[in-house]
Order: sequence, then C-alpha cells, then structure tokens
Amino acid sequence: MRQLALPFFLAVSLIVSPAFANDEEVSADSAPAGGEAPAAEAAGDEDLVEDDLDELPSLDDLLGKKAADTAVTWASTGPAPERGYPWIEHHGYFRLRLDGYHRAFLGTQVHADGKTVNSSAFRPPLSENVVNTSRGEKWIGGANMRFRYAPTLHVAPALSITAEFDILDNLMLGSTPDYDPDRPDAPFAALSRSQVSPSGTRFGGKDAVAVKQAYATWAPFRPSDSKKFLLEFSGGRMARHWGLGILENDGQDLDADFGTYVDRINLLTRLWGIYLELGYGWVANGPSSINAVQPFGEPYDLTNKDDVTDIALAIFQKPRTDAERQDRFTKLVVRNKPAFDWGVYLVYRSQKMDIADSPDGSFYPAQFGKYDTLVLEQRDAWMVTPDLWFKVEWKPSAKEHVRFELEAVGVFGKINHVPRYSWKSVEQSWNRDGEAPLDIKSFGFAFEGEYTWGPVSTGLHAGLATGTDAPYFGYRDQSNFLFDQSITKQRSFFFNPDYKVDQLLYRHAIGTVTNSFYLKPFVQYDLFEGDKDALAGRIDIMYARALNAAATPGQNANLGAELDVKLFYEKKGVFFAGFEWGTLFPLKGMNITATYGCGPGADGNPVACHEAKKAKWSMSVRGRFGVMF
Repeated sequence: MRQLALPFFLAVSLIVSPAFANDEEVSADSAPAGGEAPAAEAAGDEDLVEDDLDELPSLDDLLGKKAADTAVTWASTGPAPERGYPWIEHHGYFRLRLDGYHRAFLGTQVHADGKTVNSSAFRPPLSENVVNTSRGEKWIGGANMRFRYAPTLHVAPALSITAEFDILDNLMLGSTPDYDPDRPDAPFAALSRSQVSPSGTRFGGKDAVAVKQAYATWAPFRPSDSKKFLLEFSGGRMARHWGLGILENDGQDLDADFGTYVDRINLLTRLWGIYLELGYGWVANGPSSINAVQPFGEPYDLTNKDDVTDIALAIFQKPRTDAERQDRFTKLVVRNKPAFDWGVYLVYRSQKMDIADSPDGSFYPAQFGKYDTLVLEQRDAWMVTPDLWFKVEWKPSAKEHVRFELEAVGVFGKINHVPRYSWKSVEQSWNRDGEAPLDIKSFGFAFEGEYTWGPVSTGLHAGLATGTDAPYFGYRDQSNFLFDQSITKQRSFFFNPDYKVDQLLYRHAIGTVTNSFYLKPFVQYDLFEGDKDALAGRIDIMYARALNAAATPGQNANLGAELDVKLFYEKKGVFFAGFEWGTLFPLKGMNITATYGCGPGADGNPVACHEAKKAKWSMSVRGRFGVMF
C-alpha cells in the first residue's frame, strides 16, 4: 500500500499545484504595496480558508479536468506550418469514354475512282471499303481513355514551372494487343494475352506519354489585391485560350481532344485593373540541325527565311488572381450587381519563304541529312487576326443567374505564292503545276445566352463561320485550293474543334463549324440546384444551314437537324459521370451527288463515276466518366 500511495500523492500534487500557484500569483498581485494585510482582513481570511478547504474539488473532478485539457491539446491542429519552397501543385484528370455510333457515316458511302468516299468525315466500317464485300455493318463501338497530369512546381513566391503530360492519350482500349506474325505463341490477335505500351513506331505512331506543355513563369510584381500594378513574364510551350474558345482553345475541358499550344514568350501586366499582354511566337521554323545521326546537342535553325512567326497583343479585363475572383464573387453574389468582362486580341503572322514541298508531304524527311536537296521558294504570306470578346454575368437573386457571351473573329491576309497541283491521268498522281496567289478573308462568331432560375436553365447558343465556294468544305476534308487553280480566295473560317457544338453533325460529319450557321436552344433541369454538385438532364435541339450550298456534298444549303440528350452527375473539380444520346437527321446538303469525289474530265469539271445517294439518320450513344484533381 505504501508503494502505491507515493505515486498517487505525486499525481495529485501535479494536478493541484498549478491551481494553488495561480491563486498565489493573484494574491500577490492584489496585496498592498507594503506587503502586509490589515488585521481585519487577516481574520476574515482564516474563515475563507476554512470554507475553501471544504469546497476543494474531488480527485475525480481534478483527473477529469486534466483528461479533458489533454484531449483538447492533442486534438488541436496548432498553428499552420509555413509553406516551404519548392512545392508542387497537382492538377489533372483521368477520363474514360465509351462510344457507340449507328451509321455516323450517313450511309452515303460510294466507290469513286478506286477509293471509298462519303459525305461524312466519319469513315464507313472497313467492311464497306473497295476490297471488301458490303456486309451491311452500321454500328461502330469502342472505348478510349486519357490520364492527364499537369503539375506546377513553385520554386519561389515569384517563380514557377508548369508542365502537362498526357499518358495513354486517347488510347483506344484493345488497340495495342501483344502479338506478332513471327511469334510462335501469338502470331495473330486472337492469341494475344496482354496489351503492350504504345510507341512511336507501332500502333499508329503515338507514344505512351505526350508532353503538351512546359513553360516557366516569373512574376516579380504580384500584389495581393486586385488593383495594384502586376507584372509577369512567361516563356516556353503553353496552352492558349481566348474568349469562348472558337479561335484559341486550351483543350482543358474533360471532353476535349485537341488544344491550342503555342511556342511563345509573353509579357503580361495589369494597370488600373486592365490587363495588357504582348507575345512573340514561333509557329514554324522549318529544317534544323537535328539529324538521325546526332540527335543530341543544342539544335539551331538552318535558316530564318522560312520561319513563320506571330506577334500577339491582347487587352482585356477579367478575373485572373484570387483577389479578383473574390471581388467578382462579392459583386455577383453579395451585392447582386452585373459583372462585365471584355477583351481585344490581335495576332499578326508572317512568312517570307518556305521549303518546296509536294502534296504527299515527302519534303519532311529531307530535314534529316539531305541538306543540299532542300529548296527555298517564295511564299510572301501575311495574316492579321482580330478577335473581340464580351461577357456579362448577373445574379439578380440567390436563385437566378444570367450570362451572355460573344466572340467574333476575322482573318485577313494574303499568300502571294501558293503551289498548285493538277491530276495527271497518265502518271495517276498529282504533280506540281505552277503557283497562284490566295486572298484570305474569313469571319466567324459564336454567341451563348443562358438564364437559370432555381433548378431550371434555358438558353440559346448560335454561331456562324464563312465558307469558300468550293467542294471539300469540311474540317476533315482534303485541301481544295491546292488542287484547284481557279480558287484564288479563301473565305473559310474554321471553329477550333474543341469548341463542341453537338454530338454528330459538326463533331464528326463535318469536323467543326465552317461554311454554315447554327441555332441551338436548350433546357436543363438540375435536382441539386448547387454550384458544386449537379444531378441534371439536358436537351439540345440544333438546326444548321450552309452559307455556300455549292460547297456541300449534296449541293444544298440545308445541312441537318440534331437532337441531343444528356444525363449526368458532377461534383465540380472531382468527379463526372454522364450518358449522352444524339440523333442526327441529315438534310439534302449532306446527300452525295454522282460527281462527288470523282476526277475531272477534259473540260476540268468532275465526271460522274458513281450513283447519287441520300443521307440517312444516324445516332450516337456515349458514356463519359472522369476523375479530376
């Protein structure tokens, strides 16, 4: 018992002594300067001491209080540690897309001069080509994936490096089977036991990892507020996005496939809340000192005469920093005031000379070791691209949200020396046939208007892109002006293909918006009514009409009508799962005439070489899954 008593009284003394010490400190502080208490107070203190002894807390109370204090101390996170440098900011996503298409080739496939052509850029099934007997195949299905990792390495408060890696970029599942005709265990695909990593020499020439971005940013002046002077320099290969994305689109959407990546150095500054950006870009350098014999060492350009360069100027106002985004939230949500964003973007592009080429692109291998075979030819090309962007947002109440956004782009310029090619029936090939100038004037715009009230959103999307009065107007068609000397004016504007408008007509049959206008009203219902989560359904109805009917496969302006339905769940920035169903009803413009894709006759005009066909309805079914971070 005596052995147990000593630790017990030590524990009690540790618990009780701080309380007594505190009482002593208070008494000492409240005593008179002389250090002695009056006699009456001393007498009263004796009674108080006796009362205090009677009211001392029990041992259980003291132990309980000590345990509670200890629990609070352990549970406390304490002061936040100061972030050290360098540190990495992680971003990216993993996506999986399951696609099924019923007659997306529109059923217009014909055989013209020994090749398969149709009015849709979506190729017919392989069973429908020239060498295979038609087997009535209409359904094409598959799946593809991508893992994108986009880290930012913060080296110092004003220095950072950003990169972007696409791992198994748009890899079709099942596209890299492990087999080879020379292997005894797996001479053909049916005996494959695994999948192999794609490489630049097998399975379509795509590497397993693609580096899309790598650039550095230095911001010597980056204030914490939204008004003071800001200065930022950046350089390298970087993604560009402007406005709605019909000209430059960074491809950061979960369903994007392309992306605008530029090799550029930029200077960005902010004065009185308005940004000014000046950039110089290298579009194309032509042949360099790199060769297959010695791929290492610092490369250099073999000539600056053939370089294509950009000079870009942008003036805009929109929230970019955390402080600006906080001000925007206060203005929209707290004060219920409308907010305006706007921008003016101007790009000047030029090229003096170029390397003489051929329509099959055979000049490219000449960069590797055939220095004395490279021929410079005059090009004298210039282009000016102005782009105007405007956006207004307004939240009149907690349940309402209004957005109007418009982007308009023009491309103006001239290429004084454009090589032209003509078909030689004897050689059965396209041969160089002189050159001619090409005058460039094209225009495009897109508009998005949306209104949300509680769970319901509705609006109208519309757009227009000019076109050239010549065949092969689609984004995925062959070049028309290189093979037609009569075409001296380029009027075609092409939306960036990552600006998605629909599921079938523009996305697959044509490739993107060009030589047409479209109107697309929509309605959406969201069960969650939140900014962070959505469980919603959406219906889009679109009508498209060509501006130049002569450029369409069916020689008619009516392109088609499309109905798209979406059901999806989304946790913003974390997870997305959706189902999409689209049905295209093609009109006469997507029919195929008897001369489409046929070679020219003696008079230079195409001669009928197959039957005319009417385009048929098509359908797409898509499942999309994404995990974002």
